[in-house]
Amino acid sequence: VAVPVRAVREVTADSRVITFGLPEGVSLSLPVSSCILMKATGAGKDGADVIKPYNPISPNTVKGSFDLLIKIYPGGGASQFAGKLEPGDMVPFKQMKPNVKPFRYPFVGVQKITMLAGGTGIAPMIQALYPILETAGETTQVRLIYSNKSPDDIMLKPELDYLASKHADRFQVIYVVGESDDDDRAVANEGWAGETGWIDEEKVGRLAFPPAEGTRVWVCGVDDMYVALAGSRLKPLAAGSALHNLGFTEDMVWRS
Repeated sequence: VAVPVRAVREVTADSRVITFGLPEGVSLSLPVSSCILMKATGAGKDGADVIKPYNPISPNTVKGSFDLLIKIYPGGGASQFAGKLEPGDMVPFKQMKPNVKPFRYPFVGVQKITMLAGGTGIAPMIQALYPILETAGETTQVRLIYSNKSPDDIMLKPELDYLASKHADRFQVIYVVGESDDDDRAVANEGWAGETGWIDEEKVGRLAFPPAEGTRVWVCGVDDMYVALAGSRLKPLAAGSALHNLGFTEDMVWRS
């Protein structure tokens, strides 16, 4: 189904929030967590179409539109296509069964969630934060550990800070900045007072909810992040990975 671009908002130097239109009164009403597939028409090699999954970052309560967070990568077919979109352009989307995760809100039996996100890995997290935090009667506790290259690269920070302030009794966000595991340049260069480097075993052990029944760790980021924290994105939790070393088991770990 093709829908129109309604608005484009710059978030960082290389990321945008793009608002797409829906019929009046209509919501995407997606399962949480799930993504949709965008067709970047003619954006591939020799003019081929490119299909790219994105998690909408607007809640299901929004009607008449939905938002995607898209980072513009050099040489990225779909992201370069998205970076050139303007209001009025039409873009096709669809959703398939594999786009819906087996873990879905409401997360029955889960009392505590630690979200480990890197860059645009924040998208499935904020998609889930809205129902977790804003559904009446919810008690789930959430800690978000969110990594980016620098303070200026933190995406959706105003939205996350607002949720953390509004729901301070249940939601905490911890920002991590750095381009390597020991990169602390932001401290001297930008007066950064938060965590530096990468999300690693030490930080997870210190900042996350400890492993327990009813506790989950949710990971979304680049491939190296999955490898370091869980062994891989798709295979069972690997011995020697950070989460395994900390005592988490496969049933406690979600991956987007």
